[in-house]
Amino acid sequence: MASKKIRNECIIERNITVRCDGFSYRVRLTMNGARINQTFDTLQDARAYRDRMRADATTDPAHRLVLEAKQRKEDTAKITLTVLLDRYLLEITPTKRSAPVESTKIGKLKRYEISRLPVSLVGRDAILRFMATAKKEGWSDNNLRKYLMLLSSLFQVATKRWGMNLENPIRKIEVPSNGKARDRRLEIGEYERFHTELKKARNPYMVSIFEIAVETAARRGEILKLRRKDVDLNNATAVLRNTKNGEDRIIPLSNRAIDILKRLPTAIGGQMFPVTEVQLRQAYLAAKQRARKKYDIECAQKGINPQPGYISDLRFHDLRHEATSRLFEKELNLMEVASITGHKTLEMLKRYTHLRATELARKLN
Repeated sequence: MASKKIRNECIIERNITVRCDGFSYRVRLTMNGARINQTFDTLQDARAYRDRMRADATTDPAHRLVLEAKQRKEDTAKITLTVLLDRYLLEITPTKRSAPVESTKIGKLKRYEISRLPVSLVGRDAILRFMATAKKEGWSDNNLRKYLMLLSSLFQVATKRWGMNLENPIRKIEVPSNGKARDRRLEIGEYERFHTELKKARNPYMVSIFEIAVETAARRGEILKLRRKDVDLNNATAVLRNTKNGEDRIIPLSNRAIDILKRLPTAIGGQMFPVTEVQLRQAYLAAKQRARKKYDIECAQKGINPQPGYISDLRFHDLRHEATSRLFEKELNLMEVASITGHKTLEMLKRYTHLRATELARKLN
């Protein structure tokens, strides 16, 4: 049988090569997708090994399982974290209500060095390096926690749904806590300043969204999903669909809220507020920057120091806290407020009750 050369070796039989100097024999096999590469001193040993491997693959189920496991391990070693993130984005993210937000997070993760590592090397040390980098860039503990939870979910899906033999590295680290819950309320003048600047937005719905958030304590996403068919002005109620808790919620509408909704122009498609989250976020940020700039100028003209955080650190979600606090100040009880805000437990509402301390003191006396 004529021999052929392959990488400085000569093929002398099927699946067997010999080094050109004749000192060793190599068995090369691919069985059940697994590549086998073993070296022997004699041709007889190489033949015996080759024949045994073929026989075992045919008759021994356990042998086949070992080979399949070996192949899966080799395949995993070639897959980078970016590959898994892309698959997660394609198969898992679209099933979530927070798909747009999660898509943005995945895109951001892919810009970091950790995403270029083979997934088998994304262990505790790699996660700690990523956390250190994020901390240097000024990430908050709460924000970092969200990204780590996304990675944890990715590894769980890869293991349970995709059948990959991986360990979840997030279980081997101390995940940052949620941090202290915010209790930010609108300070004197902030509502008026925001209101003035949001009126200047190109989209006429922006200022109404701001107003309705303070009146209803609804979340941003709940407001943007509100449709005309879900609003009953005669009975002063609105149905918030598919909320964060996964349930629909009926909320009462104040006279002020009804006036706001009545003024809205009719939008194509039946939405009360035909605005995307990105558009709202951009308009809100621009209004905040303009309002803060005017405030700084006023302080300079009066010769006083600007108050740190005034306007500049107010988040849209803080409007929900403001609205919830106002419900307590209207003397609604915990159960009544919870039915409006959608909080699942009274424990989650406790941080709002301290804001009524002066009112409680008045009642006690």
